[in-house]
Amino acid sequence: MTKKDTLRTFIQSLLAEYGETSAIGDDNSLVLSGLLDSLAVLRIVVFLEEEFGLDLADQGFDQHDFDSVTSIMRFVGDEGDR
Repeated sequence: MTKKDTLRTFIQSLLAEYGETSAIGDDNSLVLSGLLDSLAVLRIVVFLEEEFGLDLADQGFDQHDFDSVTSIMRFVGDEGDR
């Protein structure tokens, strides 16, 4: 499974917890659309740190960095399916 696939799976399970069961595309808005809130963004950050071994503590970011699967992959510097 690629990093992007792993992220998609996590995002889909997170959305299910928020009552959204339909599939989302990589460019669908997650935060600005209201599907996910700031607590969900924090959970995504923790997931990225634990799953991909990233240290995001010293990086500044805002809700736009976490508004879609594509923007999250761009933020972590891994846009490709590696």
